[in-house]
Amino acid sequence: MFRSRKSMIAVLLIILLILFVWYGSASPEPDKGHYPGSEHVVQNHEAYVGEKVDVGGRVVETDPLTIEVEYGDNSISLEITNTSKDAYVGDRVSVFGTLNEDYTITAETIIVRPLTNWYYMYGVSGVAAIWLLIRLVSHWKYTPDGLKPREEPLKLFRRDEDG
Repeated sequence: MFRSRKSMIAVLLIILLILFVWYGSASPEPDKGHYPGSEHVVQNHEAYVGEKVDVGGRVVETDPLTIEVEYGDNSISLEITNTSKDAYVGDRVSVFGTLNEDYTITAETIIVRPLTNWYYMYGVSGVAAIWLLIRLVSHWKYTPDGLKPREEPLKLFRRDEDG
């Protein structure tokens, strides 16, 4: 039974890897709601002029609102027009709109994520990872047969009888 469980997990992981590769190779299909993204615009800006695009980047200038869109080692700056959203240098912005010839986007939808959201996200994730590691070490033990639950959890922060 244990052998079949391992093979089933291996098959599911292979299927998951194939699906990741397949999804990553999908080309833009606006009819299906998959618009050209940052990688397409950075690699070949001229090919998508006049089309709807869905890009994201870091704010590098606020007047006019300008974002730096990156893909790999390449990047371009795009000015966002038709928006009244406030953003600050360093914020992350996602924009859906029409790409213009002069490296501007006429925005239809814009989402601004403040830089502090990133700090909060990574901070909470770090605390959760530490908590999970403490729980794993205190409630489980590693044996040659694998992970086994402990009969009695370890006390990582022991307290004396006096308090």
